[in-house]
Amino acid sequence: MFRLIILFFLLISTPLFSQNKEKNISINVFPNPANEYINLKINNDTSVDDYDYSIHSLIGNEMSFIEERLSDKELRFNLNYFNKGYYFILLDSKKENKRRIIKFSKN
Repeated sequence: MFRLIILFFLLISTPLFSQNKEKNISINVFPNPANEYINLKINNDTSVDDYDYSIHSLIGNEMSFIEERLSDKELRFNLNYFNKGYYFILLDSKKENKRRIIKFSKN
């Protein structure tokens, strides 16, 4: 219960990318829902190296994951050890104090 409250607080209080820059930032997570892997693709002038990544369960537990770099713009996360359910990918910008949260599900 305490972790759920912390995650809820993070979701509400976390600064997101500004609306001006939001138009230039497009992050795709696919396939969603996922089975074995989920890909994250950044479609703007930044690279996957410009962000720190973490994956959290619906109740706020940080998950261990294996990531594979496919290109400067795309990563693949291995989900074989995840249980079925909903998860969040947190992308923290290394250049700015901004965070993006993306929800996905594992079948």
